[in-house]
Amino acid sequence: MTGRKGSDGGEPTVVKFGGAALGSEASLASVMAVIRNAPRPLIVVVSAREGVTDLLKTAISTPSDRRKHEQVLQRLTALHDGGGTEVQRCLEDLRKQFGKLHRAAGARASGPSRSWLARAPPPLSDAILAYGERLAAHWFARLLERGGISARAVEADLIGLATDEHHGDAIVLLDRSEVPVKRALLPLMRKGVVPVVTGFVGRTPSGRVATLGRGGSDYTATCLGHLLDAGRVELVKKDVSILTADPRIVPEARPLSRLSYEEAEELAQFGAKVLHPLTVEPARDKGFEVVIRSLVDPSKTTTIGPALPGEGSRALTLLSPAAMLLLRVPGGRQRKGVIAEVSRVLAHSEVNVITMFTSSALLIVLVEHGAGRKARRVLDPFARADGASLEGPLDASLVTAIGEGVLADLGGLPSEVSSRALGVSATSRTLSFAVPVSAGHDTLVSLHRTLVGRRSPAPTARERALRGLT
Repeated sequence: MTGRKGSDGGEPTVVKFGGAALGSEASLASVMAVIRNAPRPLIVVVSAREGVTDLLKTAISTPSDRRKHEQVLQRLTALHDGGGTEVQRCLEDLRKQFGKLHRAAGARASGPSRSWLARAPPPLSDAILAYGERLAAHWFARLLERGGISARAVEADLIGLATDEHHGDAIVLLDRSEVPVKRALLPLMRKGVVPVVTGFVGRTPSGRVATLGRGGSDYTATCLGHLLDAGRVELVKKDVSILTADPRIVPEARPLSRLSYEEAEELAQFGAKVLHPLTVEPARDKGFEVVIRSLVDPSKTTTIGPALPGEGSRALTLLSPAAMLLLRVPGGRQRKGVIAEVSRVLAHSEVNVITMFTSSALLIVLVEHGAGRKARRVLDPFARADGASLEGPLDASLVTAIGEGVLADLGGLPSEVSSRALGVSATSRTLSFAVPVSAGHDTLVSLHRTLVGRRSPAPTARERALRGLT
């Protein structure tokens, strides 16, 4: 696929703004400055304004409370004041969705169980949550127009950003999306118009709205970068950068100036909340860089791209609590296909496996904390049929050290980490330790002190350039 060049000969740039960046007057002024100075052609992706998604979730959780729904609509009207007729259209459409929610709750209440199941059916929930981004796109495009920047709001699902049918954590189908997305966005960019695209939402093959999960607007941005052959994608957050650990647990955590695609993917998969787990994949596939930038302090950046020689960053993540199950199978690993069979049984029941640890006789499975009892229930028949013993679910924490060449650090780890470990796994760029949930924070601190505190900070982009590394 040939990348489209702009009138200035450059590749498109995609810039995504998080909800907090669209919050205050001060941050909006900074956002406007970023857009004015960004290279053209430019695509902007927006999340819902700060607090809006929580308002919509409140409405969903109170399906029969029409007074609460009106309060939510009034609050949304105030947050998107000045958005013009398109914002009013969105609000009226949302009112209709609230009506569907009310009717769905009434139908369930009159059924045999006479109870509402605490949340809307997933397609209806997604349809409602999508209005956070719809409102933000139309409101912000109007704001840009008033500031003298030619802009047009674009609703990603309506232009053909295709997803699978997994509501709440859908995956973008890039092959199906390419033609319609180009057809919608390229003519705008040729005219010098900045498309303001909704993050977080797409449309399923059955024609329903689907959301992409927490951080889904980041994922939308890199998908658009992939589809339009962007030169780079910037994820602008109000005051966020990627650190070597969660600073709430490790106050001395350091900013990370650069990560390889693979390191960033591991961080997201093992619990770093700053990135959607699938954000990196479209960028790696096309080879463009993803820059995470703080709006408050533009010097705080993390660049995600190909691994460079001389890197050596280490980052630590904590997943806690998780649920751990211990399966002792007669014959252990000598039983052919036992790991595949356990994986199949859990996958068939839609239980997400975080990781597995094996010894000669024991298989340890870590799953999401809320799925522990379900995992036990579906594994029980398998265990009984094979004469295996099954223990758990037990509360556990998973602490993971991430970085190119991290295996070389294995011999120098503190003894308290190995003594606490219930299971250990290692790959070329990850070391994972399952520990009792009560030991999760202490293990993270110990590993950070050893793997990060004793290392020199990774060079910044400027330092690498001065040393001739880039």
